[in-house]
Amino acid sequence: MAEAAVSSAPDGKPVTGGTLRIVNASEQPSFVDLFGNGATPAVQGELISIDSDLNPHPSAAQSWEVSEDGKSYTFHLRPGIKWHDGKPFTSADVAFSILTLKEVHPRRKNTFANVTAVETPDPLTAIVRLSAPAPYLLGALSGAGTALVAKHLYEGTDLKTNPYNRKPVGIGPFIFKEWEQGSHFVLERNPNYWDQGKPYLDQIIVRIIPDSAARAAALEAGEVDFGTGSPVPYSDVERFVATGKFAVHTKGYELGGNLHQLFFNLDNAFLKKLKVRQAIAHSFDINQIIKLVWNGYATPAATAIVPDLKQFHDAALKHYTYDPDLAEKLLDEAGFPRGADGTRAKLNLTWNPGMAQQKLAADYIRFALGKVGISVNILSFEFSTYITKVYTERVFDIDVQNLNNGYDPTDGVDRAFLSTNIKKGLAWSNHMHYSNPEVDALLTEAAGEPDAAKRRDKYVKFQGIIHRDLPVVNFVQFQRITLFNTKVHDHTTAAARVGADYFDRTWITG
Repeated sequence: MAEAAVSSAPDGKPVTGGTLRIVNASEQPSFVDLFGNGATPAVQGELISIDSDLNPHPSAAQSWEVSEDGKSYTFHLRPGIKWHDGKPFTSADVAFSILTLKEVHPRRKNTFANVTAVETPDPLTAIVRLSAPAPYLLGALSGAGTALVAKHLYEGTDLKTNPYNRKPVGIGPFIFKEWEQGSHFVLERNPNYWDQGKPYLDQIIVRIIPDSAARAAALEAGEVDFGTGSPVPYSDVERFVATGKFAVHTKGYELGGNLHQLFFNLDNAFLKKLKVRQAIAHSFDINQIIKLVWNGYATPAATAIVPDLKQFHDAALKHYTYDPDLAEKLLDEAGFPRGADGTRAKLNLTWNPGMAQQKLAADYIRFALGKVGISVNILSFEFSTYITKVYTERVFDIDVQNLNNGYDPTDGVDRAFLSTNIKKGLAWSNHMHYSNPEVDALLTEAAGEPDAAKRRDKYVKFQGIIHRDLPVVNFVQFQRITLFNTKVHDHTTAAARVGADYFDRTWITG
């Protein structure tokens, strides 16, 4: 489709028309976030939206009430909303979406653990019933958290192989048009979107460019206008901004809780020994990670809950000191002396290709562990293969990536540490195979604890145990950035509205 003509807007008011060209580093195997493998709120829509201060606002649900005991949430849907195939969007779809996600999604099976039923007394009313209060529930119901799926297209089907995972039908501002795997996908304006007059764009084209240098070149050449999730190396950002054609900001990631981590495969005989994991933790210089990997766009984060989640984060816990000599001593004590070639053990390291920084981190980890006699073999895969290799085949010994905290520990922390989330093939779950009954109890109790002080206390105890047990080395909380051509306006309108964005208010000039 040719780009529509776009008029200028000297008064700053939005104009209609045009194509927004986005660049992504990777593509998910699915467009529908049922299994933690992709979300497209611009197509799927959302029940409520969350602003940058993490406050909820109406979207497909125009209003809601919460009972005094916190065990019932009643949502009132906007009348007249239709799925992109013309079928009406009703409370039955809301119930189906929530109850399905509770069963199959690595995050929502924890978030919705207290959901006992979703009642639908009429087509525009959905009542979520809980066995215990869930103070985080509204945060989970944004487009980035809860995929709205059409009951008439999914009920009674194999959810994993349902063809609409790859050609989604939603209620959002854009309609799915085409997907050429490995190349691009196209979204077109929904003329029947419930918020009349929006979206302003005619079309969105998302190009898939795995290599960061190639993404930078495409932006510089004007082939694409917009990149999220830190699309270019952090070291290049100032150069782009200096041209005057680009701007950068860090808004839109408030629901992220971006935590950079090194996960251990606890089935590995070498890594099962606590002294070995302690030695590895003592081998890393966090300041070097901040400098070399993140170019300063990060802060130390020693615990499983990031500093930005201030109400839960335990700032008293610090990183294991950088001490290679102590690391060597611990490895000796663990029964792994250096061999004739100076090597104590060999480990396979995988890294999440969704961000170029993870490859830089892998290189640093190989260097740091090599100094203490641990030989590291880096395994590199494209994104969908990485998911299979790590979560199904478990070819890794150590895995560097980020399992973001989200808006609440129940969103992004529980999935990594609950023993019930040891699920072969389930992405973003407990692939360490970490199991501690005390941790299971603390996380389960904290999820439903209505008292804020008691809830914090449980999460503080949890962080202490993880810091002691060391199933993971937590490195830093990093800051994602959006780099965009200055002709793109109003693209970040709420928390988590970048990346898997709505773009309902976005417009372009020139």
